[in-house]
Amino acid sequence: MNNFDLNLLRVFDAVWRHGHLGLASKELELSQPALSHALKRLREGIGDPLFVKVSKGMQPSARAVQLAPIVQSILASVREQVLAAPAFDPKHASRSFTIALVDVGEMRSCRSSWVG
Repeated sequence: MNNFDLNLLRVFDAVWRHGHLGLASKELELSQPALSHALKRLREGIGDPLFVKVSKGMQPSARAVQLAPIVQSILASVREQVLAAPAFDPKHASRSFTIALVDVGEMRSCRSSWVG
């Protein structure tokens, strides 16, 4: 686990959903060679070919079919529980906010907008 790049789960998911390296590379904003290299690293890390090239794209192995819902669940958890910003509800907020103003600055802003 120490050497496994968790970004490779995104590679797995994109190839799984698209069934095509070109489409997966576009989604991930990677070149096709970079995606192929990432897929090679993923295969080595998992110890399975995962996706095999066929005439119309990539066919998942039995292990890939088994892993797909697990990988999708992991990525969904990261999106929803780690990356999602908590909602701010001012009615239930227990924070206190301090607003500091300098008197001179307040007076100057009033004078500059006053036309005499």
